[in-house]
Amino acid sequence: MYQLNFNEFAFIDFEFERLHALTDAAETKAEKISTLRFEQKTISQYPLKLNTVYDASMPSLRDQMNSWIEAEVKFLENGHPAEKEQPAPIDITEKINTSLSVAKLALIIRLLVVDKIIINRTVAPMLRIITRIVTTLQKDEISFGSLETKYHAPDKATITAVRDMLFKWINILGKL
Repeated sequence: MYQLNFNEFAFIDFEFERLHALTDAAETKAEKISTLRFEQKTISQYPLKLNTVYDASMPSLRDQMNSWIEAEVKFLENGHPAEKEQPAPIDITEKINTSLSVAKLALIIRLLVVDKIIINRTVAPMLRIITRIVTTLQKDEISFGSLETKYHAPDKATITAVRDMLFKWINILGKL
C-alpha cells in the first residue's frame, strides 16, 4: 500500500491504530520510541511507484505517517506518558454534529488549547473524549489516531481554511 501511495482515510486510520497497538504493547517510553523509529525507517525504505496516488489532493501516505510518528516521538520525548485506551466513563447517546472536517476540528481544538480556553493538562484524553462526542459530515465515528495526528501536524490547506473561517466569524460578530 505504501508503494502505491494509498493515502485513503480508512487505510491511514488503520495504520494509526496499528502503530498505537504496537506502542501500547511496549512497556517503556524508550521501547515505544524505538518501535516508532523502526516503523518510520521501514516506511521510509519502501520503494514508491512513481505517479501513483489514491487522492492527489492529500499528502502522501508516507508523509502523513512520518508526520504522525514524529509527533508521537516528540510527545513521548517531552516526558508525557503514552496514553492507554480507556473505556468511556459514561454512555453517550447524543453527539455533537459538525460540518467540519476532522482536520479543521483538530486545528480549532488546538487553537482553544494554545489560547488556554481548554485547560486540560494532557491532550490525548481530551481528544479521546472529543472522538466519542463529536461527528463530522464525513464520519459518524472519528478515529482517535486521525484526530491526534491532525491536531499535532495541521497541514497548510487546513490552516488557511480555518483562518478564513475565523475571519468569517469576525464578520458575524460585527453583525450581532
